[in-house]
Amino acid sequence: MLSKKTKYAIKALVILGKNAATTPMQISQLAAAERIPKKFLEQILLDLRNAGFLYSKKGAGGGYSLNKDPKDIYLVSIMRITE
Repeated sequence: MLSKKTKYAIKALVILGKNAATTPMQISQLAAAERIPKKFLEQILLDLRNAGFLYSKKGAGGGYSLNKDPKDIYLVSIMRITE
């Protein structure tokens, strides 16, 4: 069984993958879209960024976007980071 942290990480990555061609998404947008607690999502996205899966940009127009091609992101890698 997957932990909530892993499930939320997968949900966030799916949304970021669908919006890969657009501008970076803010944490509040991701949290609202998947009903994920914002503070918990911040921790998850920080872990994924530190592992090299995400890129973050600060300031106006900032947010998170994928740093890798979606086809290069494997579930087992996400589980290792979040478990």
